[in-house]
Amino acid sequence: MIKVIAIFFLTCACLKTQAQVNYVLNPSFEQYWSCPTGLDQIRKAKFWEQIDTNIIFPVCSPEYCNACALSTSQVGIPLGYGYNHYPRTGNGMVQMVMYFDNGYSGELYQRDYTQGHLYKPLTAGNLYCITFYVTMEQFSQYAINHIGAYLDDGSIDAPQDSAHCGLPQTAYTPQILESTIINDTVNWVKVQGFFTAAGNETFITIGNFFDITHTDTVRATPSMGGSNFSLYLLDDVSVVETGTKPIAGPDAYVSPGSDSVTIGSNEEGLPLIWYILGNGTPIGHTGSLKVHPDTTTTYVLDLDICDAGRTDTVTVWVAPAGVENMQTLLGNVQIFPNPTTGNFSIEHAKGLQLIIYDVIGRKVYETSITSDKEQININDQPGSLYMGQITDEKTGVRVVLKIVKE
Repeated sequence: MIKVIAIFFLTCACLKTQAQVNYVLNPSFEQYWSCPTGLDQIRKAKFWEQIDTNIIFPVCSPEYCNACALSTSQVGIPLGYGYNHYPRTGNGMVQMVMYFDNGYSGELYQRDYTQGHLYKPLTAGNLYCITFYVTMEQFSQYAINHIGAYLDDGSIDAPQDSAHCGLPQTAYTPQILESTIINDTVNWVKVQGFFTAAGNETFITIGNFFDITHTDTVRATPSMGGSNFSLYLLDDVSVVETGTKPIAGPDAYVSPGSDSVTIGSNEEGLPLIWYILGNGTPIGHTGSLKVHPDTTTTYVLDLDICDAGRTDTVTVWVAPAGVENMQTLLGNVQIFPNPTTGNFSIEHAKGLQLIIYDVIGRKVYETSITSDKEQININDQPGSLYMGQITDEKTGVRVVLKIVKE
């Protein structure tokens, strides 16, 4: 009955999210049926559960951690059972047992497995990039490798029962697998890989599917209270088709001292990095980002998926004093042809300054425009996306144009 209810909600979600890039529902664990109050409550996160769905709280049930929980609870943010950490994005994350030294005792509680719903089945033969982020908890006794993701039609749930779902699930081989030992307790570590779909995948299950013999470990801390558990936090799970492009959104126009403006899209859980053109320091990882620039600023959104990093840009124009119509003022400057093989002309920019940056903010070209139709040559640069910043030093107005070199 529980599985049927979950599928019903999945079907409803499909009707509303057909255009989404990330196939994973509630990928950042932001949505919940009710706020968690204690351990073993993964089912309170919408569209997530453990692999034994016949029992409400089996021994393989992870913890759902959210900022809505009481700060004194075991699943609060940033403090909880075994951790002092914030989510990678948003307010929610999951706590999982990834390993247990069963030489210590014969306990059946050795693994947690987090199972999430996809909003529609994957397409047979298509290539997908799977990404999720983990960080080791300070309480953990072991740092381990072999944390992975297994995609299927939910069959992994069929043979489970509450007494055995917490054992290593060695009958299943995860398609995505991290071979290095993850021992970082501060930063979120990306686990990522390619996957060719069979066409029936509607679930993603994350955990350590390997037994003690086939899991590499490093002792992290002295045993605390006789516990031999290895605990990790999980956030931002994504399944996207290779070739997917990021969406930075349309350019925005604000007046000096105005409120913040939101750029990007509402997509959650993607391996995204925001930074300002000319400065490679990350300023955000969410799909949408609130910004409040003092001067006209171009923001770069990098989607770090398996086959290649892809970028998109958005410029927030801040009008200088006395300028009422930014779009009219900036609309005359043109670059032609664009895309270009390396030689192009810039028109209606006489007396202005041109600086060209690559997508990570390195200056690759600079000149003063001396004619109404100036020829520019960037043949020495590789094919990529570039930003042409044209500045009128008298008014402080800047134009930023995308240049695509083939």
